[in-house]
Amino acid sequence: MNASPNDLALIAVMRRYFQLKDEANALKQRLEAARRDAGEEITRFYDPRLNAHHADDILAWHRLRKEQEELMSLAARWGRGGSIEDYPVETEAPAKTEAPAETVHMLGIHALTD
Repeated sequence: MNASPNDLALIAVMRRYFQLKDEANALKQRLEAARRDAGEEITRFYDPRLNAHHADDILAWHRLRKEQEELMSLAARWGRGGSIEDYPVETEAPAKTEAPAETVHMLGIHALTD
């Protein structure tokens, strides 16, 4: 089978997408278990401003979902015949560093991530 560099880039994109999906699902399951144990309502529990104890995990889940969306956008570009081989795809989660602040929209609330 002959695969172009663009096809190999799609394989890397999809591998990373499913890696992130598994990670996001596991994190969401842990958060949901904690929410149920705490007896909290969804909107209050998932607001990192009101739930400092789980804020890092909540924001991490949103970052994972954002990266998944970006990867699906690349896959869609490939599906329309566009080139994605120039877009680097990380194979592992990036090291935790100071990232620039960004706004995350969740449950009707805009939150500033750090």
